[in-house]
Amino acid sequence: MNQVMETAKAAERALLVGTRLSDVSKWEIEDSLDELARLADTAGAEVVERVIQHRERPDAAYFIGRGKAEEIAALYKALDATLVIFDADLSPAQTRNLEAAIGGRVI
Repeated sequence: MNQVMETAKAAERALLVGTRLSDVSKWEIEDSLDELARLADTAGAEVVERVIQHRERPDAAYFIGRGKAEEIAALYKALDATLVIFDADLSPAQTRNLEAAIGGRVI
């Protein structure tokens, strides 16, 4: 039973995504991603990469912009990730757009 639980726990391979808006310091976004990584680990996900996007304001369709979404899609495939975790509240439309662009689950 423990072996099954350990296999399930290691099943998720997560990319973490943070957005550094103009009013957020580099330290704040790094600290926020560190906390998100700890939460992902506690939930059983292995963090395989962290991505930070610098923007003046969130993109209405993708939050991070289409180009960065395409970059994350390439990383997602290259790293055999199973999940992308954003350190921001995404709208339902942004989540759908990102899942379509990335080809995987976004939370």
